[in-house]
Amino acid sequence: MKVKDLIKKLESYDPDTDVICYSEDEGLKSDEGPIQLFEIMAVSDTDAEKTRLGSGRPWLKFEKSELSSKITLLEVSSVF
Repeated sequence: MKVKDLIKKLESYDPDTDVICYSEDEGLKSDEGPIQLFEIMAVSDTDAEKTRLGSGRPWLKFEKSELSSKITLLEVSSVF
């Protein structure tokens, strides 16, 4: 998703509501509940290279190189 797409989507909601992120990713599920919740702690941008580990999981290399591009990051925490 691009920043402009996220902004457009968020503009259609009440600006005073909380934003909670969630994931149903198998790697984040636990016996305590069906989904993992996250709170947005910060927003920033950086240069990074999008890649995949040997397991196929997505990963970022935080460096400026021929393969990197500017990305916007949402830092999230599972602690409310």
